[in-house]
Amino acid sequence: MKKLFCLATIAFFLVACADSATDETTASDSTAATTETAPAATDTATAIKDGLMTMKDGKMMIAKNGAWEEMKEPVTTANGRTVAVNGEVSKGDKKRKLEEGQMIDADGQMMDKDGKLMDNTGW
Repeated sequence: MKKLFCLATIAFFLVACADSATDETTASDSTAATTETAPAATDTATAIKDGLMTMKDGKMMIAKNGAWEEMKEPVTTANGRTVAVNGEVSKGDKKRKLEEGQMIDADGQMMDKDGKLMDNTGW
């Protein structure tokens, strides 16, 4: 009885391994199809969101109509933060100066150089 149980277990694992090999082939086929369509998706992802502000070459830039323009006047975000032309972000008595590449959107969400949201718990 023990031998029969062991053989059944081994057979089960062999079948399970064979099925995952088939899944990997299917997954790689799906990846190949996704890779072919990825450039089209990337083109739409590179569009600049209007109202996005960033410190670029020591100047504050704002996105308008899909292009970067130099900020000419302070902007107040939806959550009450004020972004000055020199890159200083303030809310109440707290102030922070944006570093090169950092961004803030029209909602007041601050992002690092890679576009990842920054921890804003102190605001």
